Amino acid sequence: MSSSAFPETVTGARLGESSGSNSSIFRTPEESSSSECSAAGQAAASSSSSSGGGDSEKPKSRGRKGHTKSRRGCFNCKRARIKCKENKPACDYCAHRGLRCEWPDLQVNMMGGSQDEPVVPVAYAQPLTTVSPQSQGPVFTMQDFRLFNHFIQTAYPHHPVRNDSVWTHEIPSLSSDYDFLLHSMLALAASDLANSRDASLYRDEEHRAQLNHTALTYRVKAITSLNQAINAPIQSFQQGNAMLATCFSLLFQSVLMDDGLIEYMTFIRGVVAVGIHMGVNNLRFLFERLFDQTEMIQAGLQSSPLVDPELAKGACRSVEKFAHLVTNPRELEYLTYLLGAARDLFTSSSEAYGNLAKIYGLFCYHMSHPEFALFVSPTNEAGKLLQSHFAALQIIMTPITLSEAAGGREEQGGGSGTTGPGRGTTARWLKHLHKNIHPEMKMYYEWPIMIEQGVADGWVPLKFEQ
Repeated sequence: MSSSAFPETVTGARLGESSGSNSSIFRTPEESSSSECSAAGQAAASSSSSSGGGDSEKPKSRGRKGHTKSRRGCFNCKRARIKCKENKPACDYCAHRGLRCEWPDLQVNMMGGSQDEPVVPVAYAQPLTTVSPQSQGPVFTMQDFRLFNHFIQTAYPHHPVRNDSVWTHEIPSLSSDYDFLLHSMLALAASDLANSRDASLYRDEEHRAQLNHTALTYRVKAITSLNQAINAPIQSFQQGNAMLATCFSLLFQSVLMDDGLIEYMTFIRGVVAVGIHMGVNNLRFLFERLFDQTEMIQAGLQSSPLVDPELAKGACRSVEKFAHLVTNPRELEYLTYLLGAARDLFTSSSEAYGNLAKIYGLFCYHMSHPEFALFVSPTNEAGKLLQSHFAALQIIMTPITLSEAAGGREEQGGGSGTTGPGRGTTARWLKHLHKNIHPEMKMYYEWPIMIEQGVADGWVPLKFEQ
């Protein structure tokens, strides 16, 4: 997935869907039959009155001709209130009008009989009939329902912090109206299951590979649908919040992808862009304090211990070592915050976290689209060094960022999936960034490579000792 899959400015809405029907201009067989019966009745009445006969000569009144009621007819015939011929795959009425013939499936009761209430529509599509995509609902499997449940129970993002109820109640409710949101939820859940350390959640490695394939399939669908939605202004707070939740879900899925760092930063930019557009249009946020989270975790940051000074020393020396290679003004600003965070690790975890937050603000808000594109370009050696050190610094600061979970689901006994704090999941980014390093640049990657290996070997602490 390339970063170009998500544009710089996210101001959009779902494309309008056509609605309405011209079926009312057709005269149904019932209407024709009713008119004919009325005419026949008038003729009979006229004939009877003209004969002048007595009561004994009056013809016996005829009741309406009985017929067998069709209870298993297709939906189109039921809507037209006509008797369905019930011939499949398409009845005469639908075949004549080129309609999609849909049939109710009958519910089987415990005694083996059937009830008349339809529960699941079974569609028989005619080969030569063109069907509009809007007329078809999505088809989901049992695995999809399992993924949806896994998202709500375990895999939903832990950001924005202390918004768990929004993720488990409001966001799932919106997903039925916005396919990009639903697909992103299923994508994150599938990736979370595939990367879980609990082997009971998947059968074998083949099943894990299938889950990864499912995750990428839904990710592509979510991004494609989201890109279509942002071509028009956001029209409701529900749509805006659905787009926010989609960006959050996709950026958290990026944490579980080896090459996910650039997309991680890209979707953070998407969150900011959607949030700004919603703010300008006075649309309500479902997430509380979306862009003002620091105060909520300040108490945890103030009480957070310091990280291992040897790790902090290594970070400072490594950043200073390649500082002369950085010349771009925005990248120099990035370098300043990176070095500031590393130096603050000796004295204040809170100050270090503040500089880390400034890095996020730089690439998600202050960088223009051309500046961001240059920063993540594969040919930008200084940019790659900054990305590698950013990822490594985040890993050694993981014990500090655990304060973000205070009062959230982990503290309340809930799960947080494989993307939760304290997992060291982003070490996979380092592994990808360190592929194909130019021999002349390898000396500048020694510290990030050491951190990558330290996570794999288990000697880089991801939590403070109690």
